[in-house]
Amino acid sequence: MRIDVRERAGKRARSFRVVGNLACLVVAGGFGAAAHAIPGPANCTALLGMAVQSGTVTAVDRFAQGSVIQGSGGLFGDGNTTVAANMCRVKMVLTPTQSSSINIEAWLPETWNNKMFTYGGGGFSGGLGQSAKYMNTALGTGYASATSDLGHPTSSSATWALNQPEKVIDFGHRGNHLVAVTAKQVMNAYYQLPVQRAYFQGCSDGGREALGEVIRYPGDYNGVIAGASANYFGEQMAFQVWTDRLRSTVPNLNWKLSAVNTAVMNACDALDGVKDGKIENPKACNWDPAAIQCTLFDTTSCLNATEVAVMRKFYDGPRLATGELVYSGRARGSEGGWASSDLLNTAGGQEYFRNFVYNNPNWSESNFNIDVDVPYSRTYVEPNVNADNPDIRPFIQAGGKLIMYHGWADQEVPSANSVRFYEAASNIVGSSIGSNARLFMDPGTQHTCEDGINLVPHLEAWVENGVAPTRIIKTTTSGTTTITHPLCPWPQTAKYNGSGSTTDAANFTCQ
Repeated sequence: MRIDVRERAGKRARSFRVVGNLACLVVAGGFGAAAHAIPGPANCTALLGMAVQSGTVTAVDRFAQGSVIQGSGGLFGDGNTTVAANMCRVKMVLTPTQSSSINIEAWLPETWNNKMFTYGGGGFSGGLGQSAKYMNTALGTGYASATSDLGHPTSSSATWALNQPEKVIDFGHRGNHLVAVTAKQVMNAYYQLPVQRAYFQGCSDGGREALGEVIRYPGDYNGVIAGASANYFGEQMAFQVWTDRLRSTVPNLNWKLSAVNTAVMNACDALDGVKDGKIENPKACNWDPAAIQCTLFDTTSCLNATEVAVMRKFYDGPRLATGELVYSGRARGSEGGWASSDLLNTAGGQEYFRNFVYNNPNWSESNFNIDVDVPYSRTYVEPNVNADNPDIRPFIQAGGKLIMYHGWADQEVPSANSVRFYEAASNIVGSSIGSNARLFMDPGTQHTCEDGINLVPHLEAWVENGVAPTRIIKTTTSGTTTITHPLCPWPQTAKYNGSGSTTDAANFTCQ
């Protein structure tokens, strides 16, 4: 059942103030799930019209456990959500600049654990319309949660950025920072207790958002999960255009990728001591595409000379004429997903250069010149949208904990970029980086978010009890078989012990 409290609120809460029934929520005894009385519908009503930083609470709705929130559907859209606990849904609109309009939702459970979780989005969009599943799971465990649209509607297009520099900044970092600020303001008012712990979780562009919070606003969150991060955002977009342009020179390559992947796996699958369909560390795989170069006839099981050269470039990554590596190449072993991902990548890169970089809707990838476009992007756009500064010392000094993860077979955001960022951070922080930040590489996994792993308990244990994650168990199924495999903190990788089932994580050691 949904209980709409907007009508009853009327005009009385235009400037929010604590009234008697809210003040009575404060109970001696400190933090904890039982540290305060359970808020009721009136507390939700009272939030309407509350002034928050750069904006206002524009709507409140109370949902009873078991009621249904209608999903947005469409691209990236949430489906219908059966509410996991009684909660107050709060909507805010923020206008930090005249051209800004950032929509935020916060879900406030009536029984609260004194903590909050914020969620990022994917593609060019924020988490609003994409994060209901995560927010509902958090709701069921007592978390208050929040997300936003980063200042524009969910879309695969970036036309909202055309000649809108302030909206680009909202997308780049300001929107997520304001989510942290305003969600805490609303939660503090609703519960009459401060947020004790704050966490952020995001994957893909959400991983960029997560690292952006770590780098730019180190005091916003106590713990952050950053998955498959597209944090070198401008370079990722250039990589997509570069990839599409290169693929156009080898039109038959798609039909040969299966043979390439088979050859790679035959050469490198057993490097970790067991042949199990996963390459534990593709950086240790030196397979050369010339190994299957055609000797007589050009068939789908071999590569011609041009295709060999192109495959080498794909593994290496795009470079400037100076030889500088712009972006890491795709990992050996990820070839199985290339064909489908490249269809998506074409639009993304072109949208970026049209609307973020050149403000020219007629720009097309045929205009792309890596030695001109990448430096221009780095100068004029990336300072606002990239999250690639590896100096995470302020976050560490604030006591923050960071868990990064990435699938080694990621076909969209090259996995080596997470290694590149983490190792750059390690060079700055030093050997103690593992006390506050750890990276877990996931062998054989494509561009998915927490596929078979749940990192939240690991982050909670680290932040709240000082227990760092040393081994994360991934669980998947193949038919009726349950497969477990350990993910190890980089630069450790899992090695088979030499006996026992290869589908049991207990038979692997991180070393």
